[in-house]
Amino acid sequence: MHALERRRKILEMLKDNPFVSVSFAQDTLNSSPATIRRDFTDLAQQGLVVRGQGGIHRIDDAPIMGVLPFSRRRIDHPEGKSRIAAAAAELLEDGQIVIIDGGTTTMKLARCISPHVRVITNSLPLAQALNEPVNGKNVVPEVNMTGGYVYPRSEVLLGPQTVKSLQEYNGNWAFISANGIMPDGVFNSNNLVVDTQRMMIQRAQRLAVLVDSSKMLRPAMVKVCDLQDIDCLITDANPPGELLEALTEKGVKIIVV
Repeated sequence: MHALERRRKILEMLKDNPFVSVSFAQDTLNSSPATIRRDFTDLAQQGLVVRGQGGIHRIDDAPIMGVLPFSRRRIDHPEGKSRIAAAAAELLEDGQIVIIDGGTTTMKLARCISPHVRVITNSLPLAQALNEPVNGKNVVPEVNMTGGYVYPRSEVLLGPQTVKSLQEYNGNWAFISANGIMPDGVFNSNNLVVDTQRMMIQRAQRLAVLVDSSKMLRPAMVKVCDLQDIDCLITDANPPGELLEALTEKGVKIIVV
């Protein structure tokens, strides 16, 4: 297949997929990894795609400083995220206060959290969703928003004002998501996100980390906390051996849904 035809087909793949990996393009086009990487480099140099780890992104779905757009993240593992969120909601008792970050897994809490729980969050879509009655009920949770800078295309408030506003609150629980969890801790991909999550952890009595199985043993740039800081890990598959061993050693309760 001629290079121009191959690259045209790669762009067509991106119409249906926000991210195309080297291996996917290689199998689909019956080409070598080296050929596909050259194609990806050429398309990126033309400004038609954005290079990412192991593949290319559509322009509108490319990460900004390590953070994928909310619209891109929310389509990954939706069923697992819904089960994780439902299990997290079961941890809360009426009257309690929960601090929730801006992840797409925590976003699923909007459909299952009790209206008698008080919420503090930096997530714009979560705050909006919590203000909409569920199953015909007229009661909705009390929602407190942090201040801060609206991070581009991520629909989340970050920055020094977000951290400062969180210092004014106390919570029974903090619910956070992550880009990766390793035997030496929980990690995320952006310093501003991590600064916010660290303050959420500091202001809460207990911490639940909500991650789907794709985040297991997956490294990310910035450390959020140690495993020993976690009270409960909620996920959709059993952690791999070395991670399970580390979590067990640190006394983390693991809920698999």
